[in-house]
Amino acid sequence: MARDIVIWPHKVLTTSTQPVTDFGPALEKLLEEMAEAMAEAKGIGIAANQVGVPLRVAIVGREDGTSFEIVNPQILSKQGDTKLEEGCLSVPDVWEKCPRVERVKVRYQDKTAQWHEVEAEGRLAHVFQHEIDHLDGHVFVDHLSSLKRTLILERMRKLQKSLARQKDEAAAPERDAKGPKRS
Repeated sequence: MARDIVIWPHKVLTTSTQPVTDFGPALEKLLEEMAEAMAEAKGIGIAANQVGVPLRVAIVGREDGTSFEIVNPQILSKQGDTKLEEGCLSVPDVWEKCPRVERVKVRYQDKTAQWHEVEAEGRLAHVFQHEIDHLDGHVFVDHLSSLKRTLILERMRKLQKSLARQKDEAAAPERDAKGPKRS
């Protein structure tokens, strides 16, 4: 079952994640749930803290529609400057040109704890940076002007309230079916 995606500015999205040390079944299950959440939301990447889990693990999507897991990633080098249109599953329905670097070299572990290094450019480099930013406690709006960030923050807080109301309304029939409320 897919996990719910957390909406910014939730605290789990603004706090650095913890390194993965257990490469067992719990990690495999988390990755499956993240992949399901990403697919349901039609995303091209997702970090564990976007589903409320403060671990240093993400799924990175390629332009051909395939994806791969990165665990404990670190950017080793950056080159060039670019701006690409960027959105985020935790900041729904917001798209902005975001400054990034054109090429990155990244070191990461896979789900079996094996280390890899990859050089990426263009869209893949962009996705790496976006997901690793999440793991470092940053969202793409942190790269925007303070005015844009403030306007987006207001929209996300309204969305959070609306989603909380919907969740309460959905739970109300279940509470009512259990009998009268007691104090």
